[in-house]
Amino acid sequence: MLKAKQRIRIEWGHCDPSGLVFNPNYYIWMDSGSHQLIEAAGFPTTEMLQTTTFRGCALVSSGMTFRHQGYCNDRIELTTTVEKFGNKSFTMRHEFNKGDVLLADGFEVRVWGCTDPEEPIRLIAERIPDEFRRRLSAEGIHDTTP
Repeated sequence: MLKAKQRIRIEWGHCDPSGLVFNPNYYIWMDSGSHQLIEAAGFPTTEMLQTTTFRGCALVSSGMTFRHQGYCNDRIELTTTVEKFGNKSFTMRHEFNKGDVLLADGFEVRVWGCTDPEEPIRLIAERIPDEFRRRLSAEGIHDTTP
């Protein structure tokens, strides 16, 4: 499966007053990793929103296991990949490492969200396009560090 890797420097603003990563930041980084992987596969969300009925890969479930703590000034790496595809949903896997140490790992379940033709304000899940599956199933690693 295609992987996106990004290096993150934990800054003071990512931490609580004791210098430990405030855990909700991992969820922000997971969301970023998902969008960067999707764009690295050739699906730029902002362009697709303007030209198709696609409205985004909506998050429907997520979870996280915290194994070791991250600290201010640590340099960590986030690796994001698709773990599995369903018909209308897919599961993203995220791993946060500091060197060889797994700090945390998490998942997101997302759906291929499109405009409901009967009620355009609503978002509905539709079948994931074959091209999306094919590109995200390809082997490769993209460095998506900003």
